[in-house]
Amino acid sequence: MDALKCLRSLAIPLAIFAGTFSLAHAAENGASDESLSLAKKVYVGGSGLGVFDISFVDPQIGLYVLSDRTNASIDLLDSNQGIFVGRVGKQCPAGDPAPYFCFQGVQATTSVSGPDGVVIVGHKEIWAGDGDSRVKVISLFTRQFITTISTGGTKRVDEMADDPRDHLLAAANNADTPPFVTIFDTNAKTIKAKLVFQTGSSNADVDAQNGIEQSQWSPQTGLFYISVPQVGSDPSVGGVSVIDPHTMKVTGTFLVKNCSPAGLALGPNHEALIGCSAAFGTPATTQSLIIDITSTNFSLNGAIVATVPIGGSDEVWYDPGTRHYFLAARDNTDSSGKPDPILGVIDAISHKLDPSVPSSTSSHSVAADRYSHLVFLPVGFVSPTSTTPDPNNICPQKGCIGVYLASPENGSSGLAQK
Repeated sequence: MDALKCLRSLAIPLAIFAGTFSLAHAAENGASDESLSLAKKVYVGGSGLGVFDISFVDPQIGLYVLSDRTNASIDLLDSNQGIFVGRVGKQCPAGDPAPYFCFQGVQATTSVSGPDGVVIVGHKEIWAGDGDSRVKVISLFTRQFITTISTGGTKRVDEMADDPRDHLLAAANNADTPPFVTIFDTNAKTIKAKLVFQTGSSNADVDAQNGIEQSQWSPQTGLFYISVPQVGSDPSVGGVSVIDPHTMKVTGTFLVKNCSPAGLALGPNHEALIGCSAAFGTPATTQSLIIDITSTNFSLNGAIVATVPIGGSDEVWYDPGTRHYFLAARDNTDSSGKPDPILGVIDAISHKLDPSVPSSTSSHSVAADRYSHLVFLPVGFVSPTSTTPDPNNICPQKGCIGVYLASPENGSSGLAQK
């Protein structure tokens, strides 16, 4: 059995979803608007799901992974059927003795908690950032830690993006001052470069005053892109910086207004969705932006091709199976300015906001499987001491991962709700 088949054995074969493939074909041809229906709730056991961070789907092996801080682990789900298949990791002991084969879990502040950012590299390894400023590499075959690599910072390693063509990975230390991006060689598991996001930096002359956020790598341009919530002293100005993996330098920053860029997803037609956030000291955003990543216009709002009326997102995701963006918009507000958290849906072709579903104020992470058309939205349990209303929380006692089926409006659900 080859490596891909071995990993595929984690999940139920895709043939079970043969009926769903017809839905994908219809969606790819723009047959109708996207709609979401809750298919099931997945409970992860352990101490429940209270605090979590980034999630990721590798559709080639049918696997969803979630950074679960409550259980100090990476949780694994079959992304074809939405079934919990296990977790990797344990709480680090006091003092963090080497070799750091553990995760920090929930600490006094988010900036030193973990795991945080996570991706699957080469369909065979999980690379996860942690609160001790280390990237931790896990084998999917053995479900054991392979190695850990320190970035030399003092705070967490957050969101990251994989460049499989050049075998490079970009990971952000968003909470360090100044923030920085580390470029890793994923074959040698060594550091190739460090890009410090501050004025005067030799390879990243960007005045990032409120950290750096979600990153992506484009197979079309061969470049990395990373959201910067605030560029310069004006908190209303943010951007998306472009990193050339060959020169290991920032080549430009697309500046945007009234957004506080957090989430970033690369879509069709050389476009990218910026999930505008409300988490960085600016008023709640009421928009998301779509930019042309091949534009040479780096001036304020110069690369914008569309504005969509949904704000307050953290992680965002593009699903090529349905050609839709999904947004974990936990800080979205309604027309009167009241909190209105939703799992947002944007048509990547028409740039239209499609029917979306209410979500929890905790739901800031989202990922989707292009083949099964399942969308995964983690939901944290409600603390007994919480004073924040969360009326749309679907699993307030234990927390869970909400699994939604994305289908055309006239389609039928492929899973029964549990």
